[in-house]
Amino acid sequence: MDSPIFQNPKFDALRSALYHTERRKFLDLLNRCLNLAIILLGAGAAAKWARLVHIDEVWLELAIVLCATCQLVFDFGGSARVHEFLQRRYYEVLAEIEAADANDTQALRKWSAKLLTLTADEPMTMRALDAVAYNKALDAILSPSDKYAYRQILKWWHVRLRHICAFQTTDFSPKSLLR
Repeated sequence: MDSPIFQNPKFDALRSALYHTERRKFLDLLNRCLNLAIILLGAGAAAKWARLVHIDEVWLELAIVLCATCQLVFDFGGSARVHEFLQRRYYEVLAEIEAADANDTQALRKWSAKLLTLTADEPMTMRALDAVAYNKALDAILSPSDKYAYRQILKWWHVRLRHICAFQTTDFSPKSLLR
């Protein structure tokens, strides 16, 4: 008998929910910052300020065009809503898992299938962010003495660039699993 793809659906649902929470929060912040920049840079007061500090108005106009173009092309608000939807769905599955019998193998297969269905709707995974979410899920589930053996290894630049770079070829495996 084949085993389900998600061996621990409760952990994977929690990790995915945490991932989408982080991603939604980042994209919402980026969306708000760009909206603020567009409004402030487009205001007549910004042109007056640029003259006061001797900045050529062309740079101000270029900044407005750049911010507005990024806002329209990348649609950070729309992307944030996708992650908000997935976050909610993963928490719903997690609630169903909590309410069910954890030792039932049929239930394990059912939860694994639900998680696979949700995975089909996901955009490309930012792997460093996923590793951060994995470590947060470990923190939530395991005792402090146990969790350090399984924590995924991230460098400082992975954490800083987790929303920008996908890090598709980077191995974040814990040292205990690499031996």
